[in-house]
Amino acid sequence: MNIDITQLSPEEKRKLQEQFAAEEKAAKQKIKETKTTYKELAEEFVIGNIDNLVFHKTLTEKLVNSVMNDFNTVKELKQEAFGVKEQDSHTTTLKDGSASITIGHNVVIKFDGTESAGIEKIKDYMKSLSSDSDKAQKLGKIVDKKLKVNQKTGFLNPSSIIDLNSLRDEFNDERFSEGLDIIIAAQIRTVNSMYVSGWKYIKEDGVPKKLDFRFTI
Repeated sequence: MNIDITQLSPEEKRKLQEQFAAEEKAAKQKIKETKTTYKELAEEFVIGNIDNLVFHKTLTEKLVNSVMNDFNTVKELKQEAFGVKEQDSHTTTLKDGSASITIGHNVVIKFDGTESAGIEKIKDYMKSLSSDSDKAQKLGKIVDKKLKVNQKTGFLNPSSIIDLNSLRDEFNDERFSEGLDIIIAAQIRTVNSMYVSGWKYIKEDGVPKKLDFRFTI
């Protein structure tokens, strides 16, 4: 319903103003009560869950450390049997493929600044290739893409360097290899945390289901 305020009497206007003021006051009171309720519920939420979370963290740390220690003997035999060097992760899977466990370390790779010399060496080599060669053009695009700096981290993408490393035989050039060696030597590896992950097939209502897990400390 539309009200023409100009047609109202002073008394009607006064009552209307009082009504608006009362509604505004009630709305402010409602917000105040809601904020109070929120704070009370937030307190209850933290109090009701924090101990379980802290306890779970302690259990997770014990579990991951126990699994890591249990794997040491397997790791030693693996290195002895296959000549495997130090790895960031190790995966062991049952013969029938029903379960698998991976243990490892989360590693952050940065660069010390000298990688730029390696990048220039590779780019100089790419410029020396014949621009008429279709293969050279395709490889050049791949290399340019792999050598782009990640805008978020400000560093080269470590996985891209691994991809480039696989192209050594493709290029078979000393300058390309020297450039890669410089970049790889410029890497700074920092171990951040340990983790245990894996999966197991279980049955739910007779239907096989893959259950994945990952614990990090």
